[in-house]
Amino acid sequence: MEKPVQFNSKKGLKKYMKQRKLKGYVLPTLYVIVLMVIFGAVSLVSSLFNDNPSYLYTIGLLNGDATPVINADGGLEDVIIRPYSEESVVISKYFYDINGDEETQKKSLIYFENTYMKNTGVLYSADKEFQVFMVLDGTIADVREDNILGNVVEVEYSPDLRFIYYSLGDTEINKGDQLKQGEVIGVSGANNISDSNNNLLFEVYYKGRLIDPEEFYKMDVKSLS
Repeated sequence: MEKPVQFNSKKGLKKYMKQRKLKGYVLPTLYVIVLMVIFGAVSLVSSLFNDNPSYLYTIGLLNGDATPVINADGGLEDVIIRPYSEESVVISKYFYDINGDEETQKKSLIYFENTYMKNTGVLYSADKEFQVFMVLDGTIADVREDNILGNVVEVEYSPDLRFIYYSLGDTEINKGDQLKQGEVIGVSGANNISDSNNNLLFEVYYKGRLIDPEEFYKMDVKSLS
């Protein structure tokens, strides 16, 4: 049983009652503060994912999943993905940059029929067949076969931006098809400029000018639209 509290004066009684009243507010106040902190944290995380959907794609990469994430409203990410996901894929010929260093320029020359040509894209190769993906949404503008570079698929993202896949193997894509980012458009194939049977030569045109695909992946889609 709690021992009765003795007071020497009315002043002491008032002081004691005031302390008891303050203690009565402490726990409810702490509960409110904790709830506000939790709610704020949840709102912040939600805002980050909604305003920056690229976080979702980054997490997917860390988990080994190269398939791009689609927003709940069906919209695409602002992230440009690579046209492949296999880790075994390497660059066998770089994009020829007139301002690049001499060593990289040497690795950007294609030798064909006793002639050296500047590579207008990036040639990717692997020891085994790999799938080729849409790097962004797009409409298939052309599907054709090239005697040197194999099957070719040209994609238009916008009037200013288009990209071309060369050296594809099997593909069931047709002109006029509308595909989403991350959809498979075919598999790697052979060409006459590489010793490998599993290649992808990828070109990117922006406002009619060729740009380095390796730099293209780092760009913001909004700035290119």
